[in-house]
Amino acid sequence: MKNEQNSAMKKMVLSGGTGYLGSLIQDYFKNEYEIYILTRSERESKGNIHFVQWDSKNLGDWTNVLENADVLINLAGMNINTRFTEENKKKLLSSRINSTEALGKAIEQCEVPPKMWLNASSAAIYEESIEVARTEDDTTRDDDFLSFLSQKWEEAFYKYANDKTNKTVFRISLILGESEESALHMLKKLVKLGGGGAAGSGDQMVSWMGEKDLPRALDFIIKNQLTGAFNFSNGNVLSNADFMKELRKKYKMPIGLPAPEFLINIGTKIIGTSSDLVLRSQNIAPKNLKEAGFKFEQLQLSDI
Repeated sequence: MKNEQNSAMKKMVLSGGTGYLGSLIQDYFKNEYEIYILTRSERESKGNIHFVQWDSKNLGDWTNVLENADVLINLAGMNINTRFTEENKKKLLSSRINSTEALGKAIEQCEVPPKMWLNASSAAIYEESIEVARTEDDTTRDDDFLSFLSQKWEEAFYKYANDKTNKTVFRISLILGESEESALHMLKKLVKLGGGGAAGSGDQMVSWMGEKDLPRALDFIIKNQLTGAFNFSNGNVLSNADFMKELRKKYKMPIGLPAPEFLINIGTKIIGTSSDLVLRSQNIAPKNLKEAGFKFEQLQLSDI
């Protein structure tokens, strides 16, 4: 019976699939797909979750797993939650570009390439904005590192034609859920400790998406064979001040001390991350998802 079930399952390849977003995707699709996770560490397969070693740079035996795949989802890249030193910037860039180009080269060599290739990107690709919500039609780009990183990642993705493979890029905003790996876990602690006030001016916009909606949106794109770019945000964009106010309401904290920009700069250096992740305005709208008919289930912070 098990073999019959596995033979009826579709095939998914997931690179960079051992982190937070990868775990969400695994959990959502595990009953429908045989999932093959490309990872740099050696791991034992469990049920229909299989681990395949690769170095995320060079072609090798791992390329065989792409044959006859229904879908490839690429999340591979160094965690963005780090200080933006020159050395780290190089690592953030190379980890995304090298892995994406390796996948593109491997697909070109496949006899039966994946039907779809979905590649992650970031909402930060757009020019920073407070007044205007950026849609996928918006071609404005910024010259800061976060935008540059996203631009180079997408350039690597579109470098290979892969005529037999439908290609989609999903630009991720802040993903929120009750999982410990979600940023919401840290924000919840901050609010409950009384530090849930506005960050910096509080004017910067926060685009976000519920962690249950992320794999649902991927599933929607796959099932409808949608191509092009998609903003992964639910459209409920809030200023940082209003966002923190909603969090205080959610966690029943009447007050929250604000964090001036100079304190954020000091604090992020201490914990080894970048203040840009807090202070940059991310204002995007999910135009293409909505026009295709996708319905979000987590539209308010109270929905999480």
